[in-house]
Amino acid sequence: MKDENIGAIILAAGTASRMGTAKQLLNLGEKPMLARVIDLVLTENFSEVIAVIGHEANKIQETIPVPDVRFRWVINENYPMGQGTSLKQGMSQISKHHSSAMVFLGDLPFISRQTIHGIYELGKSMLKDHGEPFVVQPSYQGTAGHPVFFGKMNSKWFEEVQGDQGAKAIMSKFKVKKRLPMEDRGILFDIDTPEAYKRALKSFEKS
Repeated sequence: MKDENIGAIILAAGTASRMGTAKQLLNLGEKPMLARVIDLVLTENFSEVIAVIGHEANKIQETIPVPDVRFRWVINENYPMGQGTSLKQGMSQISKHHSSAMVFLGDLPFISRQTIHGIYELGKSMLKDHGEPFVVQPSYQGTAGHPVFFGKMNSKWFEEVQGDQGAKAIMSKFKVKKRLPMEDRGILFDIDTPEAYKRALKSFEKS
């Protein structure tokens, strides 16, 4: 059986109200945080990668050039209404050519390549073994994180997502759910406050 094409969605449209500035453009080393996430995602063999942006969309596109032909920006005009609107828009775009997708968050730049590859490979394997929709999610010390692999999904389900709930509202529709324990605290290390950014800078310097 031929492998199905798998797409990737990066959710990065938020206003970053707790940060007080556009966190997508905060530097980690010589690169903005969102650029590092995009680079990480593009290391995997996705057939298409989209980043859903809204707040400071023009500045983000000007600051972060992405030459990879698999990549494109998607603008979410409804971003003030919550992350769910970005997920909904991302899924409506990616599902035109894919029945499976991995969802990343634009403020989790410390996920390891090994974690991304592990989730990707498990999802790809399950596409061959399962006939019904499924979810694969990494966990660290019992807590689930990102990225999340949605396999054989019905894109219309995501139209039900509202506000900041994300995909939690529709998880019950996926009959098969797989947790993959990982020794990677990066799946939980989101940078959404000045304090978290300070910790991120220290972690980046150490690495």
